[in-house]
Amino acid sequence: MPAPAQLDALLDDLSARPDDEALRERAARALSEAGREREAVELLGALINLTAHDGPTLPCSCRRCLVPERSEAEAEGLRFVRRFAVAHARVLYYWVPIELADDPGLARSVRARLAERLAARG
Repeated sequence: MPAPAQLDALLDDLSARPDDEALRERAARALSEAGREREAVELLGALINLTAHDGPTLPCSCRRCLVPERSEAEAEGLRFVRRFAVAHARVLYYWVPIELADDPGLARSVRARLAERLAARG
């Protein structure tokens, strides 16, 4: 979890460089890690939410249904955490089992696949 001063510095940097997608993602991730889910979702609100309408097993994270405070859920006896990936001015929210929630390889893989798919669209 980032220290408050580090988080403030990230947000200040983002204010100076609002088009910096990687910085926006880092700031949103830091807000999320600090338990400030609503602010993280609001920060990502400048991006196009690609998450399709889904349900009923896990809460839907499409633009219309996304509830910022609902960052954890349970389904079929498993606990899940909502995560996100950012690429090409878009955000994709996804649910991951809590045991894998902090796996940097998983986050990189989702982000890389998203970027690849969006780049292929031109």
